[in-house]
Amino acid sequence: MSRTNPYKKKRRSAKRTLLMYGEGLGEEMFLKHLRSLYAYNSGVSVTIRNGKGGNAKSIVINAINEPGDFERRIVILDNDKNQREMSQARDEAKKKGVEIFENSPCLEATLLSILRLRQNFSTKQATWCKSEFETNYMDKKKRTELAEYGKIFSKQTLDAQRTKIVGLNTLISIMENN
Repeated sequence: MSRTNPYKKKRRSAKRTLLMYGEGLGEEMFLKHLRSLYAYNSGVSVTIRNGKGGNAKSIVINAINEPGDFERRIVILDNDKNQREMSQARDEAKKKGVEIFENSPCLEATLLSILRLRQNFSTKQATWCKSEFETNYMDKKKRTELAEYGKIFSKQTLDAQRTKIVGLNTLISIMENN
């Protein structure tokens, strides 16, 4: 007969492991916010790392070399770089089995499209999108605070917009283990 405590809570264990490698600090904080909302009891262990900028190919290589036995490795990049750099990153990712999600032209454009209904920011310049987001929604100094993302991007807002924004829906579906 077992002598275990029947009142002791069982440990949660993940069925799948996932590495999400963001290009910079902005991607890291937004992914952590998404993880806190969608990955808690999904059976997916989501590890989020920050690529600290650099060129697209080096970010993909850093994600490949990140220690850990992950079933999936996903790199989130801004595609505001030149075509040659992006194609090198795509080729490297394809060779190593890493998935790339591209924000067009940058993460801030995606964040603006979540907040402003029926507006397309993919044709804007990345510098414009960054200044627009930081001026109207979140100051650059507060971009490192996870609680600030919770104030602006509630679960209700994200759920309403995920049907309209393909990239957002894909990231959330992965975290939900769908």
